[in-house]
Amino acid sequence: MINLNSINDSDANILIQNVESKYKPIFDRGKYSSEEKRAIYRYFFSQRPKKLPPSLKSRLVNLYDPLADRSKRFPDGLRFCLNVYVGCEHACKYCYVNGYSKESVGNSYHEKLGFKEKLTKDINEIRRLQVPIAPLHLSNSTDICQENLETNFRYTLFALKTLAENRRIFSSIALLTKNPKILCEKEYLSILKSPSMKPLVVQITCAYWNDQARAFYEPDAPSIQSRLDALQILSENNVEIQMRIDPLLPSSRIKDKIRGHKHLKHYSLPEAQSSDDLVNLIRFAKKAGVKSIIGKPLKIPVSNKAKQAKELFGNLYTDSFPDGKRKVQGGSWRLPEEYQREMISNVAEICEKEGIVFKHCKHDLLTRK
Repeated sequence: MINLNSINDSDANILIQNVESKYKPIFDRGKYSSEEKRAIYRYFFSQRPKKLPPSLKSRLVNLYDPLADRSKRFPDGLRFCLNVYVGCEHACKYCYVNGYSKESVGNSYHEKLGFKEKLTKDINEIRRLQVPIAPLHLSNSTDICQENLETNFRYTLFALKTLAENRRIFSSIALLTKNPKILCEKEYLSILKSPSMKPLVVQITCAYWNDQARAFYEPDAPSIQSRLDALQILSENNVEIQMRIDPLLPSSRIKDKIRGHKHLKHYSLPEAQSSDDLVNLIRFAKKAGVKSIIGKPLKIPVSNKAKQAKELFGNLYTDSFPDGKRKVQGGSWRLPEEYQREMISNVAEICEKEGIVFKHCKHDLLTRK
C-alpha cells in the first residue's frame, strides 16, 4: 500500500502526475494553477489511493462520460455531468446506454438512493475545494424528465433549485430531455427563465416529424407533438433551446451508391427521417426560435446487452460495407465514413437553407464554455 495523501500539496502533485493518461486532459486543457489542479484531483480522485493509478471517487456530480479516453478521441478538459436517475423509461430501441448498463435501461429505471443528500454534499465539496468552474450537463445517460420518476421524486426540480442557489460554481448548464413538457410547469419554468441562471440551454431531442416512426423507435417516449408544444412554450419564455435530431438514422434518402444497403423496408425498418420530414422539423424549429440543431449518426454498441439494437440494425450495417464486415470504433458499430458524412451534410444543408445553425454533437459539446 502506498502512503501518498492528497491532503498534502506535495503528495497531491505526485498523484496528479500518476493519473491514467485518459484523464490527463482534465488537468491540462485549462490554464490551471497548481492549486486548481490539486482541487480537481481532490474532488474527483481517491484521497489516499491504495495503488496507482488513483481511482475516481463515486460522485453524483461526476465527470462527463468518465469512461471516455480524453487523450485520444474525446479531447475535452474539465466538465461535469449530473445523471439524475438510473436508466430510462422511454425504452428507445437504439439506446446506447444499454451497451454498458447491467440490464436494459427500459426495464430497470429507478431513482438514486440518497440523491438529495449526495447532491448537496457534492455541491458543498466543489465550493469548499474551489474546483475551477466548468460546464455542467444534465445529463448524458438518463433522461432528467422521465414522467414516472420525476412525478414521484422531483429530483430534477430539486437539482434545479440547488443549482440556482449555487449557480456561479458552473460556467454553463445544459439540460437534455425528450420530455420537455415537465419543464413547462411553473416551478421548473420560473427557475429556467431566470436571468441569473444564464447561460443555460435546454436541448430537446426530437429526431422525427412523423409520430409513427417515433412510436416504432421510441415506443415509450413522449409524442412528437408533446415535445414541439413544450419547445414552443419554453422558447416563448426566453429559455434558450437547441433541438437534437439525434440519432441520425440510416435512411433511404441517402444515395444508393453511398448507403450500400437495401431499402429500409427490406430490414422491416420504417423511414424515420425522410427529406420532407427533416425540412418540416427544422423549419418548425427555426420558426419557434430554436438557436441551433444538433445531430450525430446512430452508433450501435457491440455489447451483448444492446441485443435489441443489434437485432434491428445488424444486417443493415453489414450490408453497408462492400466487404460485408461491420466496423467497430469506440466499442460501437459505425456506418461507413462516407455514409456518416452524407447523413450529416444532408441535415446541415437543410439548416443552411432555413437559416439555422447546425452542429455535430461532439462539436457542440467541446465548444460549450
